[in-house]
Amino acid sequence: MGVQDFAAVYELGLRCYEVTDKPYNYWSIREVADHLETCPQLCFVAEADGAVVGFALGADTFEIIEDTAHLEWIAVAPEYRRHGLATRLLQTMVDTVERLGKRRVVADVASDNEYSRGLTRKLGFTEGLSVTYFVKEFPAS
Repeated sequence: MGVQDFAAVYELGLRCYEVTDKPYNYWSIREVADHLETCPQLCFVAEADGAVVGFALGADTFEIIEDTAHLEWIAVAPEYRRHGLATRLLQTMVDTVERLGKRRVVADVASDNEYSRGLTRKLGFTEGLSVTYFVKEFPAS
């Protein structure tokens, strides 16, 4: 991924993520810029006919866990899904993380995202820590 892909990646993220829902609610121009600026070696795009149709953005650190990278964002345009692009993007990320000398890579996936859960399992990821959000609803006033 290069600076020339910046706008296309941001726009594709807006198409693919429900930005009012967690964990996607912090998708922003700044999010894309931070990845491209701080860890360009873990930013990848998939192209078709000269257009960006998929991307993966990662970081070479994950919270306080040593030797661990983080796959933070992956998306493929709806019309290009089921053609192996997400698999290739994720495999490229994994291969690059391994070449960087990291011991592991973390991908956080929403529990209701069966496609992404299957994709990560297919590439050898196993479930680790699970976090559940508890919500208390208040009646409308």
